[in-house]
Amino acid sequence: MPLDQLASVTTTTSATTTHTVPDATVVNGLDYFLFAIILLFALFNAPRAIARFSNPSEWLQGHLLRSVPLTRKSRSVESLETYETLPYLNEKRLPPLPATKQPWHLPMLSSFVHPLASFLNRRVHEGYSVAQALLMAAYTVALLYVGFYQSNPFIDPMRAGWVAVSQVPFIYALATKNNLIGILVGVGYEKLNYLHRLLGAFAVVGANVHALGYIYKWSIAGNIQTKLAEPYVRWGFVALVAFDLLGFFATQFVRSKSYNLFIVTHVVGLFVVLFAVCYHETKCIPYVIAACVFYGLDHLVRAIKTRITTATLRPIPELGLTRVEIPSLNAGWRAGQHVRLRVLSTTMGLWGMTEVHPFTIASVTNTEEGLVLMCKKAGRWTSKLYEIAGTAAYGEQGREIGRSVQGHGRRTICYSGAMFVVGGSGVTFALSAVQDLVQSGYASNVKTIDVIWSIPDPTSLIPMIPLFTSLISASNAAQFRVSVFYTGAIAKGVEGMYLPPGITLTAGRPRLGRLLGSLVTATATNGGASGVFVGVCGPVAARREHG
Repeated sequence: MPLDQLASVTTTTSATTTHTVPDATVVNGLDYFLFAIILLFALFNAPRAIARFSNPSEWLQGHLLRSVPLTRKSRSVESLETYETLPYLNEKRLPPLPATKQPWHLPMLSSFVHPLASFLNRRVHEGYSVAQALLMAAYTVALLYVGFYQSNPFIDPMRAGWVAVSQVPFIYALATKNNLIGILVGVGYEKLNYLHRLLGAFAVVGANVHALGYIYKWSIAGNIQTKLAEPYVRWGFVALVAFDLLGFFATQFVRSKSYNLFIVTHVVGLFVVLFAVCYHETKCIPYVIAACVFYGLDHLVRAIKTRITTATLRPIPELGLTRVEIPSLNAGWRAGQHVRLRVLSTTMGLWGMTEVHPFTIASVTNTEEGLVLMCKKAGRWTSKLYEIAGTAAYGEQGREIGRSVQGHGRRTICYSGAMFVVGGSGVTFALSAVQDLVQSGYASNVKTIDVIWSIPDPTSLIPMIPLFTSLISASNAAQFRVSVFYTGAIAKGVEGMYLPPGITLTAGRPRLGRLLGSLVTATATNGGASGVFVGVCGPVAARREHG
């Protein structure tokens, strides 16, 4: 068949496959459906949000780091030099609670359907749970349905472009640290990032299907040179290149080999895409405006939360950690919350000064030591931080650092029992949470606290003994125990080491099921009826075991 006849057939076929429903209407229907799903999950989260914010102190807690005057001399529960033997707490019964208002406890929705929740939390592939896999599959089906509904991408590639653009606001919203979707559904931004990656991949595929479809049509019609001279087509190719570069540099291979390259291309690409899409098709401007609103609000909140101050760096060789002390900030965070840290020092290097890293806060509010971070030496940036911490000038004078709170901390005082399963440097998560519970005293529902700490070398316990001992001494309202397990060979000087009552050191891996059962029994014996909180910070294997 001659080329001109083939072009005629193609044109006729395209004309006869007109949509009964406009593309914009179809993709808008998908967005409305997604908004409805988000609001449904927000409705499920509303009772727990009401329970949390029924306490006026929760309105500002965990949002703005600040310095407040201490009305009394705070006795820090931390001492890294000495400890003394303390009487062991009675494991049978705790002193009766005084007449004080207890926090309101509302069980999580998953606790009412425990067998189903346990199944949904199982890991199936590369760390994804069953629930995440099902949600990704459902989202994929919805996108494919909208893409193929009364449309054939081979002869009408316009729909693929609309589907890609319609997801841009969600892609940007899910990429932000101050995530509005996460706030509504009560989930941290880091736990929704997998959806950001999924939608980003679909946007890249949609943009390529859209572009290749038109290139094929114009090639068959013989007018590709004329079309490529059109400004809106050129802007379309700019957007396509930006999408493809974003997709390539966001792969796991590039992120693991050169994270800075990934960050730079992402920052540049996200602006280029928005501008190019607007010049390519003006009907896309509302989607671009929505993405800019999400992105702009996130950076506005970051700027409001950022604090620039002076910190003191101290190395802890036994744990391979750098202890960051900021006494000028002593309020404004919750137990278990994390901050994003930037070190403003030329000794970190040009790239090092631009990098921001998250670390869990290892201290409680309203104490003289202020905000404390434990930064594990795990990569180039943290190794450099550990190196300069060993310099006397840095250890004595400190350096200026900027930080912004980007995480969420769950309030544990409404539960009757608390178990913290941590590995290595993950102990910082348990430290702040336990100190918060001890500081709360009888204002907390918690009657039993267990810390299960797994370490490769038993000598890692030595610098933490003073802190654990002082916490056991200060825990008057709850029974507090620390169980340390080590997997490596025992070192000289550790054998026969005296451990204060309440601290145990055992070889091997912890049997978490048995330990959790013991905690539940102890909590019930002491009159607890508000559930048990289990927090895990460490290897994926530990999180899998807890479902």
